[in-house]
Amino acid sequence: MTKMSTVKLQDLIDSSFLQEFQDNFALSVGVASLIEDNQGQAITCPSCFSTFCKDIIRTSEVGLKRCLVDDMRGAAEAMRTGKPAVYQCHAGLIDFAAPIILNGKVLGTIFGGQVLTEQLSEEHCRKNAKELGVNSDKYTASIKEIPVVAKEKIQAAAKVLFSVANTLSKNAYQALKLKENNREIALSYNRLENIFNTMSDGVLIIDDKGIIKQVNGITEEIFDRPGSHLLNKSIKDLMGSETPFIENVYKEQAAYNDFEIFIDAKLGRLHCLSSGRPILDDEGIISGGVIILRPIKIVHNLINRLSGAQATFRFGNIIGQSPPILKSIQLASQAAAGMSNVLIEGESGTGKEVFAQAIHNQSSRRKGPFVAVNCGAIPRELMISELFGYTEGAFTGAKRGGRPGKFEFASGGTIFLDEIGDTPLELQVALLRVIQERKITRMGDNKVIPVDLRIICATNKNLALEVDKGNFRQDLYYRLNVISLKIPPLRERQEDIPLIFNYMLNTMGREWGKSMRKVDPEVITLLKQYRWPGNVRELQNIVERIISVANEDTIKVEHLPEHIINHIDLTIFPLGPSRNESLRAREIIKQNLNEKERQQILDFLLKASGNISHAAKQMGIARSTLYRKMRQYNISN
Repeated sequence: MTKMSTVKLQDLIDSSFLQEFQDNFALSVGVASLIEDNQGQAITCPSCFSTFCKDIIRTSEVGLKRCLVDDMRGAAEAMRTGKPAVYQCHAGLIDFAAPIILNGKVLGTIFGGQVLTEQLSEEHCRKNAKELGVNSDKYTASIKEIPVVAKEKIQAAAKVLFSVANTLSKNAYQALKLKENNREIALSYNRLENIFNTMSDGVLIIDDKGIIKQVNGITEEIFDRPGSHLLNKSIKDLMGSETPFIENVYKEQAAYNDFEIFIDAKLGRLHCLSSGRPILDDEGIISGGVIILRPIKIVHNLINRLSGAQATFRFGNIIGQSPPILKSIQLASQAAAGMSNVLIEGESGTGKEVFAQAIHNQSSRRKGPFVAVNCGAIPRELMISELFGYTEGAFTGAKRGGRPGKFEFASGGTIFLDEIGDTPLELQVALLRVIQERKITRMGDNKVIPVDLRIICATNKNLALEVDKGNFRQDLYYRLNVISLKIPPLRERQEDIPLIFNYMLNTMGREWGKSMRKVDPEVITLLKQYRWPGNVRELQNIVERIISVANEDTIKVEHLPEHIINHIDLTIFPLGPSRNESLRAREIIKQNLNEKERQQILDFLLKASGNISHAAKQMGIARSTLYRKMRQYNISN
């Protein structure tokens, strides 16, 4: 909204028209006339001003000040009464004023007058001349040239000017409103222009003939052409003949939402979601439409981001300094620089997905999605629809509108196929075609959808052996096994166990609010002697158990599970004296732990006055467990 304090009369009226009117009015009526703004600045040139006022009165500093005071008094009177003010100035002349008002504020005044209703006495004239400090003879001679006008004529002239002032007020109000409306229109246009150019979707504005009249920057990116090459072209020619619903927008006023279309763009076939709305004029007649294009890649990236389909691990998150793990990291880092498929082999729990995520995050595709699929966890009958997607009605229970598959979601990034060895043979054929052609077809559809992705597979099986058995296609094996990466099991990198253990202990401890500052050296010895069939994942579970049961800041042997304490590895303890010594040492540890637990039970029974239920509750175990341990340690009730 335009502020009244910034509105100026000269910005709202036609000065040249008013000047012409004022000159003609003054000449025909015989009175002087002038329009001033609210600061006393002249908007028009004086019309029929007498030489008496101009050359005598206003040349005097005192006379000029008195004239301004009289004018202000006349304007104030007119404002107060809402009528033209007729008043006598300090020199005895008759003047009149008509204010120009806008929203209760005076923007200016139309002044008229410099006439007499009767001749003034010479005595009066000389007295005024003396007060003003001007020559009295000139003053007296000049005032005699002022016309004498009847009072009725003066009143009539004043009413005419007041009517003109009212008209100017209305015109000024309309001009102000027009100015405000234009400002609002300009502001709205700028807002829409900013929205138009900052949208993440492509936008095309078309006329009622389907001719493109405006596009935004994203549209230029989608088609890889400057806007000048798109404007004034038919939307049908640009989008192809498979989109009749676009024509319905500007022909039948039919809107549509999220239709899947394929555009032959400069960089290849582009898969998009499109929506359209007709544009109607103020009479409801269609004048064109707006078409929205959203590349399906952007949609999938959003879904992946919200669903957590992003890689979080990097090579810096892989803990270890042993030669086997460093060799695997080096090879994986080299694989990340290329685009070839990668096959990761390793036992369960060795961290195959961690390596896959690290490869993705160090590759040129790191800004794209990372979609992980466990091929062994998907029911056989659902694998095709899960990986390739399906259309509406493709099978009983198919979701309305269909659903994209994992390959589409991974387009522009990496798909990680875990447990690839569990893939059924019929799916292996379809997977081989995807690798070769980089195209997929949804279940129940015949449209070919291009996909741009890198495939990383993982297995805990020996795929070469599975090929020999006939469980895995040989041609698929060779296409996947371009770069082979083997992850060593934890038992082959014993020197990394303390590093991984301490890292997990500190990380989980912070998350759980527990500080584990010390670790008994015997704990590390037992951990390194254990074979770790579950690898790093099993070690993680052990650390979580330790943090849960430990009530002090030192990790001791008693906090370990019994199967680790009692484990004997003949590869670590070979036959001979050293083995016997280790067995004896282990037996001593076990005896000490048993004695400590026996004494703990006795202490709790003593505190509970022999009440088995109360003692078991204080120990946090079941009563049956306490009975069993009492029998084990020969404790009588």
